[in-house]
Amino acid sequence: MKSNQISVLMYGHDARLLESRKWVLQSCGYRALSVRHLSSIDRVPLTPPIHLLVLCYTLSPKECETAIAHAKLRWPNVKELALVRYTSSRDSAHISSDVHKALDAPDPLLSMVGQLVGHATSSSYSHIY
Repeated sequence: MKSNQISVLMYGHDARLLESRKWVLQSCGYRALSVRHLSSIDRVPLTPPIHLLVLCYTLSPKECETAIAHAKLRWPNVKELALVRYTSSRDSAHISSDVHKALDAPDPLLSMVGQLVGHATSSSYSHIY
């Protein structure tokens, strides 16, 4: 792993979604990890630090809140990105972090991740096909 590599931790319940997003992020140079249970966050090493916590739409509002609080205790500077099915205020009212529509193509997700972590990414992930 490169010393300046950005670390992204994804948390959700759908293994296929987590793995596909992990693959896309890794293909673009991120250190991407995924967990399906809150308790698994404790097994993620403290160093290198996690820069971004991505919350899948498969999580309940309470699970999102708990995960954010838990991650902030482990990595105080971690940023959060919540993936929601729809971008209505009702869907994201419980989230104080940035919100991204989960059903969009990967390019907007990569752009949002890059903005949040201050890391320039390719405008398209077409180079990984």
